[in-house]
Amino acid sequence: MQMNKSSLQFEKGQYVLSGVLNAFTVPVIWELSQNILKKDSAPLLTFNLERITQSDSSGVALLISWTRMLKQRNQKVRFVAIPVQMLAIVRLSELEKILPISHL
Repeated sequence: MQMNKSSLQFEKGQYVLSGVLNAFTVPVIWELSQNILKKDSAPLLTFNLERITQSDSSGVALLISWTRMLKQRNQKVRFVAIPVQMLAIVRLSELEKILPISHL
């Protein structure tokens, strides 16, 4: 079984997620993001997910966790280029009103 990898990097004014989001990678990305995001005081943070190659419900849970955390800090969040696989989970779970998804 190959290792699943994922990363979070800041590029061109937005956070870019790449790789696989699952029960193994999401906790690592969550911990990494805590250090990165606590230094960012921008009123709106954008996360680009176009480089996500695979995701399950753990990836959607990560988006919800970021949304809640940033809301508590009076910051807004926007998710762009969400993969079809993740969007299907969001719609099936009726989370469209909770997650700020931009269809760009």
